[in-house]
Amino acid sequence: MLKQFSIILSIYFLGELIQKVSGLPIPGNVIGMLILFFGLYTGIIKLNMIGKISELLLENLAFFFLPAGISLITCFALLEGKWTAILVVSLISTVITLGVTGLTVELVKRFLGRKPAKAAGCVGNKSNEGNEGKESRSGTNAKRIIGCENGAEEVS
Repeated sequence: MLKQFSIILSIYFLGELIQKVSGLPIPGNVIGMLILFFGLYTGIIKLNMIGKISELLLENLAFFFLPAGISLITCFALLEGKWTAILVVSLISTVITLGVTGLTVELVKRFLGRKPAKAAGCVGNKSNEGNEGKESRSGTNAKRIIGCENGAEEVS
């Protein structure tokens, strides 16, 4: 775990160093994330090299938002009377983020030539062929996929 954490921390510090030296208007942690992405993409960094610590950090992600929340509480007097503007900006930025994320996912799927999620259900669905009308082990009705040649359609 310590080795994995030191890999992630080293990449973070490398991003900060690049930002300070080059004077780029991009935060160092974003540069570090880009370095990590390209390291994983090219295979320089293997997923098993940082897998356990990544899972630990993601499981405890809410904990890392506590300092920001506490900072807002300490600045309550400064923010008083501006809650409407803060709410409007938060809602608009959330909608924009959702839209941009959705469009980015669609562009990446097209770029990589992946099948849409509906058609992906056709692959390897032979396990449900004999389960029509029967209950699965989890107690829910088994679903079968029909029409895989012309587009997938789920039928219960």
